[in-house]
Amino acid sequence: MQSLPRNILRTQCLHFRGLATVPNRQVRNPRQLFKPHIKEQKDARPLRPPPPPVVPQGLQAELDKLLANLDQAHKRKSLLESHSQWSSLQSQGLLPHVPNREFASLNVLLSTLTPALLSSSLAADPTTARLRLKALQDLRDLAVILAAQAGTTTHLVQLMELSLQEGRLEEVLDTWNKFETLIPPQPSGSNGEVQNQTEVTARRQLSRPVLQAYAAQQDYRSAITSVLRRRCFLSSKITDSAKSLASPADRFLQVVGAVIKIIRNGATRDVLEGFTRGNNPKFAMHFYETLLAAGQSPENPWVLIAKERPTGLDETDWSTRPLFHMGEPAFSMFVAEFARCNRVDLAQRVADDMTHLGFTVPDLILNILLDGYAKTRDFTAAGRIYAQLSEGGKTPDIFAHTTLINALFQQGAVDDAMALFRRAERLFGGEGKDSLHVVTYNAVVHGLLINGRATDAEAIVDLMRKSTSGPQPDTVTYNTLLRHYGRKSDAANFVRILQSLAASGLEPDGYTYTTIVDTLLQSNRPDAVTRMLDVMERAKIPANTATYTAIIDCLIRRKGEKNVRAALQLVNKMEADGIPANEVTFTSLLAGVTRDDDLPAMVQKQLADEIMAKMTARGMEPNRITQNFLLLAALKTDNRTGVDQAMRIWREAIAEKGSPGHIPHTTYFILLNGLAKNERYDHLQEVLEYIFRSGWQPKGSLEKLIKQLSREIALRG
Repeated sequence: MQSLPRNILRTQCLHFRGLATVPNRQVRNPRQLFKPHIKEQKDARPLRPPPPPVVPQGLQAELDKLLANLDQAHKRKSLLESHSQWSSLQSQGLLPHVPNREFASLNVLLSTLTPALLSSSLAADPTTARLRLKALQDLRDLAVILAAQAGTTTHLVQLMELSLQEGRLEEVLDTWNKFETLIPPQPSGSNGEVQNQTEVTARRQLSRPVLQAYAAQQDYRSAITSVLRRRCFLSSKITDSAKSLASPADRFLQVVGAVIKIIRNGATRDVLEGFTRGNNPKFAMHFYETLLAAGQSPENPWVLIAKERPTGLDETDWSTRPLFHMGEPAFSMFVAEFARCNRVDLAQRVADDMTHLGFTVPDLILNILLDGYAKTRDFTAAGRIYAQLSEGGKTPDIFAHTTLINALFQQGAVDDAMALFRRAERLFGGEGKDSLHVVTYNAVVHGLLINGRATDAEAIVDLMRKSTSGPQPDTVTYNTLLRHYGRKSDAANFVRILQSLAASGLEPDGYTYTTIVDTLLQSNRPDAVTRMLDVMERAKIPANTATYTAIIDCLIRRKGEKNVRAALQLVNKMEADGIPANEVTFTSLLAGVTRDDDLPAMVQKQLADEIMAKMTARGMEPNRITQNFLLLAALKTDNRTGVDQAMRIWREAIAEKGSPGHIPHTTYFILLNGLAKNERYDHLQEVLEYIFRSGWQPKGSLEKLIKQLSREIALRG
């Protein structure tokens, strides 16, 4: 690669010169990178207010004496003397009157003494060990004063982490309590939340060791209440439920984060869905077991397991009141999430726990279990749950009947399934009853078809058409029949069902068009597109732009150059028939081409150019989405021509928009990532310089990407 000029690092709006030589340097405020000629702003509300001008009567002389002694102790770097003088200032309430220069001196002293003690190891000799612990205690006391009064927490965090490493948890929590006591009084929110940003920053830095100490003690109540009151802060890396955490302490903090989200937002289901994302319920089960164990703990449980939350609780007493109510809704959500992950065994375990704890398992949970067992083809367990729903003379609802009917058909027990369906008809159907749902009929039609009973299935559909009180066939009903006859290559019946669908007045949906495409293209005949249009014409499905676009989308989703060519052939056919293709049609084509990883990059670009040429010939201007797909196709080619085309698209966009801020972030992501992947640092530098010189300030993930790429350019320069 040619040597790149370093002028990108010397522009006044980019403070990256330090990064060129120190690549791992952390920028305190990344957004300052994009603010030309603006110095970093200091916090407008310092943690420590200016010292009061008037010292309490009779203490001025004592203050002067202590400050003089303190100056000498700092100069001599004496830990013992400094601790004595600062302790005297604290005990006499004189810390607010100490000038800021003394805190600066204290910071220098701690910077000198702390590293030596941190590097010292535990001594076997009791006397030496005692002296070391005393020195560490004195250092912690001084670090607490510096953190609480001046907001400098570096030394205190290091000392607290050392206490954690050596297993002295009480030291950490005692240090935290001292810090809380020494914080100067500040204005706070109505709920006691900290408002001063400097204090918030200090608390954030100290929160990790404090919460780690709570984790080691398994003290959920203290951790949760500290975070709820915003006295401590949880890292977003820990509370991200999508991550799998192996450390017991991190799992503790993840439970704390989940409880906080539920208490603040009441979104139990959203939190559980986050845990089971990717169908991995491991942490969700850990969360459930933690709540269950806490609720059954005899000592001040923070989880209340009860049908109803009792009234008359002192909601202000966070030290004793329950923080989380584990009632029927919470149990139901755990059951639903485990069943969604195909872990019906875990869902059954939750239901069993409910029974043991004195809850009556509701029909909702039993229906979820029934559906789960049916999907996992555990037909014996499904029958057991259905029997449980029928206990005490109860009648299972129509959805329970439908689920079991499905299960029986899957098992091949057609007669039993039909007997249950006839029973459901008697219970829920007939004159004056409208609760027999079309879903039940569709389940019967599908079950009969998969068991080779097509005649019986069509008889059910005819019964639906003739019914005056029951449900009529819907699009799903016809799609089920179409899929069956399509797989059988039964063209006559396939067309007949399509005609019935069109005559019913129902609109074909995406699944209908997918079925048509799959059926007529599976023969691999060159005239498949023509045959498909003939079938649609015979079925009297209206030929319009929306219909053609839906079929084109189905072709594109099948992937492969053959299907893309068929889609382009369909565009030509629709326009020959006087049906105009619109931007949606061409955007669908472009999307399919650029997302088809089976296509070689050069073929992708060739097809994208063809599609773009058709748009241009029809006077269509590419919109934002179209431009992004063109960029993707061009940058995937991994050659100079594709990259040059991508740069041309970008230059035309900025010439039209006039400002980088008017171009979407997504476009810049595609362009910058593509240029970096192709190692075209000359073009990458051009784009970055344009952004910096324009004064535009990107935010969020794009800002981080620009920082990263600028650093790479600096290192390569």
